[in-house]
Amino acid sequence: PGEIKTAEYAGKVQLVLFLRTDDAACRGSLGDWNGLQKEFAARGFTLVGAVTDERPVDVVAAEVVALDIPWPIGLANAPVVEAFGGPAAIHAIPTAFLIGRDGFVARRYAGFVPLQTLRDDIVLALDGQPLPDPKP
Repeated sequence: PGEIKTAEYAGKVQLVLFLRTDDAACRGSLGDWNGLQKEFAARGFTLVGAVTDERPVDVVAAEVVALDIPWPIGLANAPVVEAFGGPAAIHAIPTAFLIGRDGFVARRYAGFVPLQTLRDDIVLALDGQPLPDPKP
C-alpha cells in the first residue's frame, strides 16, 4: 500500500472500498472487484482500496503484492476514515463509497452487496444519472 493522491482521480467515478487484505470474504470478492475495474476503467472509473488494518505496513504491503490487486490501494489512516464519516460510517468490512465525477458521495454500501447492484450504480454514475433510492 502506498499514498493515494485523490487529485489524480478528479473527474472520474470512484468506488472507494474499505477492506481488509487478511479477510477471507474480502479476498473472495477480489475477482468481482477486479472485474469492475477492468470493465469500466476505459469509461472513467477507478476502484480505490483503503485497507483498514492495524498490522505492520510491511505485512499488509506484502499481501497486496501477493494478491496482485490491479487498482490503487493504500492504508486507511485516521484522517481517511474521518473524511468518510468516521468509524460509525465504516462499521462493516467491506464498506464502499461510490463517488461521482463531481467528487460527491453518491452512495454508501455497508457490507457485501450484489455485484449487479454495484455494476448498475456505476453505469448510472458514469452516465451522469441520479442513482435510484436504495431498496430497503
